[in-house]
Amino acid sequence: MTEQDSLLLQKWVHDLNNRVGAILATAELMQLEPLPPKASERSRLIESKALEVREIIRQISEHFLQ
Repeated sequence: MTEQDSLLLQKWVHDLNNRVGAILATAELMQLEPLPPKASERSRLIESKALEVREIIRQISEHFLQ
């Protein structure tokens, strides 16, 4: 991987982490509101999957950028 490729990948990882963070924060805020059971279940699923995506991004970063 060239240095330019590495810098581009670092930017993408950073940008993805920011977007996942926004999704995660929104899901957590939704859980503070009184929601119907189905909506509450969906917000927990969104939070769970966002955490999974964050972990995948971390693994990609460690593998390709360390």
